[in-house]
Amino acid sequence: NIFNTTIVNAEPADNLDKRLKLLLVDTTFAIYRNVARGLFERHKLIFSFMVCIDIMRQRGSISDDEWNYFLRGATGIDKKRPPKPDVDWLTEEDWIKCVDLEENLACFKGLTEDITRTPIYCALGELEIRLNPATSDTYSDKEDDSEVIGHWEERLSMFQKLMLSKIFKEEKVVSCITDFVVVNSGKEFVENPPITLSSLYADMTNVVPLVFVLSTGSDPMGAFLRFAKERDYTDKYQAISLGQGQGPVAEKLMTAARESGGWVFLQNCHLAKSFMPRLEEIFKEMKEMGPDMIHDDFRLYLSSMPTNFFPVTLLQGSVKVTNEPPKGLRSNIRGAFASVTSSFFEDHSIGVNWRRMIFGICFFHAAIQERKKFGPLGWNIRYEFTDSDRECGLLNLELFCTEDRIPWDALIYITGEITYGGRVTDAIDQRCLRTILSRFFREATLDPDYKYSDSGVYFAPSYDTLAEYQEYVNSLPINDDPEIFGMHNNANLAFQKQETHNLITTILEVQPRTASGGGGKTSDEIVEELSENILEKMKIFTLDLDKAEQSMFKLDSKGRVNSLTTVLQQEVERFKKLLRVIIGSLETLKKAIAGLVVMSEQMEMIYTSFINNQVPTMWENAAFPSLKPLGSWVKDVILRLHFTQRWLEQGPPKSFWISGFFFPQGFLTGALQNHARRYDYPIDRLSFHFHPMSLFRDQGDYHEGLSQLGFGEEHEADKELPEITDGVIIHGLFTDAFRFNTDDCIMTSELDRVMNERMPLLHMEPKMDFTPPDEDYKCPLYKTGARAGVLSTTGHSTNFVVSVHLPTNQHPDFWISRGSALLCGLAD
Repeated sequence: NIFNTTIVNAEPADNLDKRLKLLLVDTTFAIYRNVARGLFERHKLIFSFMVCIDIMRQRGSISDDEWNYFLRGATGIDKKRPPKPDVDWLTEEDWIKCVDLEENLACFKGLTEDITRTPIYCALGELEIRLNPATSDTYSDKEDDSEVIGHWEERLSMFQKLMLSKIFKEEKVVSCITDFVVVNSGKEFVENPPITLSSLYADMTNVVPLVFVLSTGSDPMGAFLRFAKERDYTDKYQAISLGQGQGPVAEKLMTAARESGGWVFLQNCHLAKSFMPRLEEIFKEMKEMGPDMIHDDFRLYLSSMPTNFFPVTLLQGSVKVTNEPPKGLRSNIRGAFASVTSSFFEDHSIGVNWRRMIFGICFFHAAIQERKKFGPLGWNIRYEFTDSDRECGLLNLELFCTEDRIPWDALIYITGEITYGGRVTDAIDQRCLRTILSRFFREATLDPDYKYSDSGVYFAPSYDTLAEYQEYVNSLPINDDPEIFGMHNNANLAFQKQETHNLITTILEVQPRTASGGGGKTSDEIVEELSENILEKMKIFTLDLDKAEQSMFKLDSKGRVNSLTTVLQQEVERFKKLLRVIIGSLETLKKAIAGLVVMSEQMEMIYTSFINNQVPTMWENAAFPSLKPLGSWVKDVILRLHFTQRWLEQGPPKSFWISGFFFPQGFLTGALQNHARRYDYPIDRLSFHFHPMSLFRDQGDYHEGLSQLGFGEEHEADKELPEITDGVIIHGLFTDAFRFNTDDCIMTSELDRVMNERMPLLHMEPKMDFTPPDEDYKCPLYKTGARAGVLSTTGHSTNFVVSVHLPTNQHPDFWISRGSALLCGLAD
């Protein structure tokens, strides 16, 4: 249909080549438009980018090696690279990126030499990419005629510049891709005009239905009713919400409408799984019926959330459109005020305070909805708050505020703990919800001078009419500043990086297996080389308990083994199991590539993961939680194995690398149990008093130093550690959404563009009946930056380790709003 319509509507031309070019352009856009309107907003740019890339790859403008490198990065583990030049402004991480680029892609030849001899600059849209400073003492003025020095802005194609933005400015990739598509495909491929029901109706027929793909908080019924009124079909449509027992009713409605020429709207198909096969049969029967058996005016409308049981035949033969709620605080609050009546809003004995309270509830609802875009910084778990939660909150206001007095305690409790809090399952998220509510909804918010944020842009106005409030809402900024959520500007950086990650992951999921990778190697060669490399590194570890340091197994006066020795034994067993999985699967994979055994589905998944630089699911299931890509993950595993083997063979370290444990909670319990046995205390009354120190330790550097020591020698870093009587010293933590000032020993705001910093060593001292000071921030420690895990009986996720109380000169609510936490490991 799309192709035929394009041939009819395309601009005519006498010249065949010109006609074919016009048809090609029109067909490309027609396919994009028809597919894109059935995609969610977050997927539309991905689709237009993939269409653009495929066209350019066919033309030869983008090579396979460039596309693979853009998606997957450099392959290989622990490659030997030249040493970093001795300049302060170049980090080790950036140097490795430059070396890998030059090694894998011919277009970047000379990059590592140019980095210290000439400014490297290129622009993509509004983004400027600078790999080194504009001026430096190391730069040379001389140009050798035999080679091109610099001029990267002219040398690189637009896609090659896009690769640089992905490697060095990850947070800018989405906006760069938008610019890339505009230049190479056209503005119409990124600007999606609003879709009206009349334009969709034009593509429908009596056998081509319309499917609304829903998302949480969206409802197309209002637009459908308005359209029915426009078409004078108010009395000729039937709408039914599907559910248990509604299938036969829906079938009767469709049969009747087919004969009379009415419209039928089947809502919420995702709630009627058992009826879907029958609906597919009805649709197929309709397709086979003669034109005289279905009335010309008959139209079928359906709505459904995305589900895997919705009939594919129906999807393929229908017009599809997504229905999403508006994004942004302004749109959200505007939608809330559209559903409030003027009588409810304006006529109340409390007067202006009543209106300010309603505004506060609506703003609070919008803030917790929009906070989700910040990922784990916003909420550990993505909660689907709905419009009915807000309506319920407003009805509670009406119920409790019957007199002139406002019962704040009751309202705050019901709103925070029941209406909204009832959805929130994570203990840290519950704390966050209460903090956000106190910003928008408490007695102090009724003060005429009260502002929701420091900038003073957001506040509850003191107007008398609903129209005035709506006018104020329309004047709010279109883009939400992180400060209204109580967050640092870096939160936007985290959001943009997450967007980039989601975009690349989505594209990778739909990629076919590539025939070759970087450097002209085949996929088989890349995977075999990786397998060989990883096997070589893993096979050196024995973790033999028979070779353990015997003093660790010495019994105390009551015949008990040291609790930390028990923790070590458990860790050894977990690592042995992981090693068996890794080594076993790699040996099978090598045989499968050689054709000696069948390539099973499991092996196929490991193969694909290696090509995509991802950790295979089979390994993830046997391992500790981690967000690292394959290369970093293997390095991390090796470092953990070295830490465990050294502890096993040489006794406990002076400072424990808490990030190196499979189960850090077990280590903490072991430390408490040792203290309880030593002083004969009940363990359930013990908790940790955390003392931050002014020392830092990187486990990779520390291990490197240890490997160079002779027998009996002590590492310099260990000599600096104080002697402690009780508890343990730990290292390996990272800050998230804050930094720790060791000079003043307090939490402070993070630096711009620096999301995570190393946390200093902590002395964890067990104490009886210890309660942290109220002014301290109870900082949650998580295993990974995902923060979410499986909810356990404690009310915390399995990703949660412990709350670390840290000194601060800000109110704890300041850090709660920011989502500040400690992490055991980063994602790279």
